[in-house]
Amino acid sequence: MYRLYGKIARVWSVVFAAVGVFLLVIPGAFGEGLTRLAGTQGLDGAIEIRGDDLGYVLSLSLMGTLVLLAHLSASAPAEPRPYWVLLTAKGCSTAGFAYLAIAAAPAWWICAAADGFVALSLWAARRRDRPTFVTRLLAWIGAPGDRIPAYLAQVSRQVRRYRLAARWCYPLVLWCLDFWAPLLLLGTWRRGSELEDKNLDFLLRRLRSHHWVSVRLAALFALLPPIESVTLERPPLRAPHPLEGRLDAHAVRPPEFVDVAVIGSGAGGAPVAWSLACKGFRVAVIEKGDLVRPDAALRIVEKHYVARGMLMAVDSKNTLVMAGQAVGGTTTINSGTCLRPHRECLQEWDNVLGTAFARGELNPWLDLAEEKLGVTVPPRELLSRSAMLFENGLRTLGLAGAYVLPRSAPTCQGSGRCCFGCPTGAKRSTDLAFLPEAVDAGAWILSRSRACGIRQGTDHVSVTVENRQGRHELRCRHLVIAAGAIFTPGLLRRNRVGEYWKEAGRRLKIHPATKVFAYFPRLNHGEGGIPQGLGYRPPELPRVTLEGIHTPRGVAAPMLAMVSPDLRWWLDRYDHLASFGVMIRDRQTGQVFEVGGRPWIRYRLDEEDARDLGAGIRLMAEAFFAAGARRLLLPTIRMNSELRSLVEARRLEARAFTPDHLLVAGFHPQGTAGMGRVVDANLRVIGTDRIWVCDASVFPESPGVNPQVTIMALSLRLGDHLASLMEA
Repeated sequence: MYRLYGKIARVWSVVFAAVGVFLLVIPGAFGEGLTRLAGTQGLDGAIEIRGDDLGYVLSLSLMGTLVLLAHLSASAPAEPRPYWVLLTAKGCSTAGFAYLAIAAAPAWWICAAADGFVALSLWAARRRDRPTFVTRLLAWIGAPGDRIPAYLAQVSRQVRRYRLAARWCYPLVLWCLDFWAPLLLLGTWRRGSELEDKNLDFLLRRLRSHHWVSVRLAALFALLPPIESVTLERPPLRAPHPLEGRLDAHAVRPPEFVDVAVIGSGAGGAPVAWSLACKGFRVAVIEKGDLVRPDAALRIVEKHYVARGMLMAVDSKNTLVMAGQAVGGTTTINSGTCLRPHRECLQEWDNVLGTAFARGELNPWLDLAEEKLGVTVPPRELLSRSAMLFENGLRTLGLAGAYVLPRSAPTCQGSGRCCFGCPTGAKRSTDLAFLPEAVDAGAWILSRSRACGIRQGTDHVSVTVENRQGRHELRCRHLVIAAGAIFTPGLLRRNRVGEYWKEAGRRLKIHPATKVFAYFPRLNHGEGGIPQGLGYRPPELPRVTLEGIHTPRGVAAPMLAMVSPDLRWWLDRYDHLASFGVMIRDRQTGQVFEVGGRPWIRYRLDEEDARDLGAGIRLMAEAFFAAGARRLLLPTIRMNSELRSLVEARRLEARAFTPDHLLVAGFHPQGTAGMGRVVDANLRVIGTDRIWVCDASVFPESPGVNPQVTIMALSLRLGDHLASLMEA
């Protein structure tokens, strides 16, 4: 750093020394030489230097000081004090010579110009050498020095992919952190880009643990592009998709009238579309997203996660709500876990709706959903190393009952990328399990198309569809809204659909989840193995489920950046980290609302839910230490996040975990158009005859498990119900 400045300062130290020698030995001749040089430039007057006056002595003293300052600057170019003193001295001498040129003789302008040139060269060399804040962040994260230019270009490309507002804000955030954060947090006038490594590390720790949420978010925002650039992995090889090349024609030549239009192609939309298409009805599926083709994990998050995986609850700022946006919906980027709803949860539904779900009313469609998905329990050999270590830890603690999770991947090869598009096509998300057969039966899939208007007529429903070809109107006998618990409320409220459209968006439920990282020195985890293959339900914690989750380094890095006091240490050892997750059935409710057509979330974690998560975190910490972990990282903010022994893990108390101290992801959003409130038990929007809702938003309460099988069963049930209505 500052190599060019160091060289320039060394050159000037030699020049200053030579000038000092000339002044000492031949002061008169030196003055005559300067006078002649000034005359060649048309500057009149004489520069007189006499060896018997006070000015001469002061000039020699100043020159000696300048030699020393220049030498110190050249020896320690990163040190700012010699630079600023040297620059100030040359600035003052320039001003002094300018005064002499005005008051005594114009020839002095030659000296003013020389000193001004020295000051300018020092300033320009240091500015040229000064690293940018992004450069320092890349080095702090661990980017090799010879790769930093390439990473800088990658950071620029990454920022250009952001939305316009974020692109404009990013340089401003960097400027604030570079110029003002060191002054306000460290009490130094030095820029962040000029801090020594130790002080920069301390500054970033202060920013990431600041009591103001906005400061923590600004630090994360500044770190994200450099982290993503350094941790971006190569995309995996991918299998051909059965829908590839078949959907463009559907969007170019959409139908004008169908029996049933379905908005959304995930767990709620695809099964009902398949069911009706296979019965001979004309079906069109409107999907805002595109096909998921396996890519680098961060690229999948960018393309197919709602709000790039950064849909944050505005009330807590520590809770991210996750959902997918693609042909196949969230099923394309989930873990593939397939569990039937808990009977006690279905009983709660029955108590509200007067149904018989808990007594088996839903079973025929649950069976069909599992058959279409090919639900199987994978062999233990496919479990990730994280899951195996965690299970070993449970056994060491004397805890039994861990189970392999059934999944929708009968031919799973353990690629370890379930949440980022299965590269082998083994995971039967709805774009593979339902939609190809629906298309074969004559259904249209309008991908990259948005439903922006709904109007109900006497004998049909009109849907305004917007895509690259413009806007067109699609009329249908029945409309099924299956846009998910985040987007369905906006469609209902914007178009005032039904009698209780104002209720849409309220009573949002999620499954709050988080995870811990454990360091095993010789683990060599790798990406292979089922990321979420093992489950465990602690008997003493009825609302808590522990499930495995291991993700690529680039996806885990933002979480590490938020909770780790030593980010680089954990990133450098990521292949030796095991991880496991905890999920709870929440007590709290929130709300989804729209601003400018974009979804926003109001949700604050309940205090008891935070304690349940804390109890799960303590159990995971004990299990990993029992399995031989040397160090553990907790998902906590502004409290100790690192543990080094089983003794420390057992000192954790559940009540110490509060909503403000936990970093939480909210999975499986649901309940925002619940049965009994916005729709009836048959999923018809109350107050309409031809509009239905079928996605997780219709849940009156949580099913207690990963919900995709429950949603698909309700969707298949709705398909049979609509078929009977249209055949009557």
